[in-house]
Amino acid sequence: MEKNLHKVLDDVLNKPGVTGVLCADGNGLCLASRGVVDCSASGSLVHLMQLSSKLEPSKVPILRLQSDTKDILVQSEGGLTLAVVRNARK
Repeated sequence: MEKNLHKVLDDVLNKPGVTGVLCADGNGLCLASRGVVDCSASGSLVHLMQLSSKLEPSKVPILRLQSDTKDILVQSEGGLTLAVVRNARK
């Protein structure tokens, strides 16, 4: 599974505009990351997804964190959380 996970993360990182990608388990443990994403953020990202799920319990939410320079998209499903960092669209 680990080899497949690394391949998926590499594939995502090679998409246009993507600068980082992180995958964490339901406890916030960073399983793998690529690019500009720091593994130490995995627990916070998982916690944010848990909180957002309380706001919208009937659907799987997608969390978007936005700044002037980048967008971070986060989604949890099946016990895994995936965060994708990309350059902000201008």
